[in-house]
Formats: sequence, C-alpha cells, structure tokens
Amino acid sequence: MDTTTISAFDIAKLRKWIQEALKLPKDAVIGGWLPENPLPAFITMDVLNTNEIGQATREFDGKRERIRQSMQSTVSVSCFGRNSLAQSYKLKAIFQSSAFLSFLNSNHWGVIRFSDVRNLTATVGADYEERGQFDVIFSHHHIVDTPLDPIERVEQRTNNKSQDIGA
Repeated sequence: MDTTTISAFDIAKLRKWIQEALKLPKDAVIGGWLPENPLPAFITMDVLNTNEIGQATREFDGKRERIRQSMQSTVSVSCFGRNSLAQSYKLKAIFQSSAFLSFLNSNHWGVIRFSDVRNLTATVGADYEERGQFDVIFSHHHIVDTPLDPIERVEQRTNNKSQDIGA
C-alpha cells in the first residue's frame, strides 16, 4: 500500500527556525531525549501530546483517498544554562513576531496559546542550574493520501430478489 504523508507537524523544522532566529550554534536547539548536551546553554523542544480536533474529513478522487485531520500539539520549550529565564521570555516574544507568524503560515500552522514561563532552576551537585520552561499549543493539519480501489460491483438484495450492479 502506497500511503503518503502530505502534511504533518515537523518539530525538527521548528527547532531549526528557532536556532536560526536566535543565531545559536549548531545543536543548541535539540530534543530533550538526546544525550547530555556539552554546550553551557541550550534549548530543548519536544512534542508532549497531540490531540485530534473533531472528526477527520475524507476526499476521494477515484484513485486515492485524502484524509485530513485537524490537530493540536503541545510543545514543551525548556531553556537551560545562564540567563535561561531571560532566554525563555525572549523566545516567547519571538513566537509572537511577524517573522514567526510568516513561518507558521508557510507551514499551515498556528499558535493557539502559551503557558506562563516557569522557573525550574535546580541545584545540581554543588552548584545550581538556571532553567526556564513554557508550553506552546500549535494547531495544524495532518494530511495523508492512501490508495483506495473504487467499488466496481455491488450485490443488492431486497426481499426475495438479488441483483448485481456494476461490472
């Protein structure tokens, strides 16, 4: 079966945009599941959950079925290292900039809401590590094309009669 994803939420593309917008070094914006980062300050971005909004719609062109789901994805944004709270506030502001809105529009995504920035500074060993964290809820579509063979023959039964319709 030749199923193709046409559109989906791409967290890697979001990480890359943030890295470029903040002019951060390579690997400064990563997934939180990656091994320990050697950089003194970095940002992690992970999808926490994704919920479908309403029922999916389906379109059929005679050969392929296109399934379109409206989705909401919650992304956790965590900043680690010196000035990470300030970085969290800056990043939250950038998420409301015209440049970011253009990026969202080009990907057919939207921002529904932000959480407050949380101070998660913690003691690590004999020192402390400054941490800031907030969540962003994005809206997006998940679109999949899948082959669907047309119905060529149907047997219709009513009371005592049976009739074949089609080839």
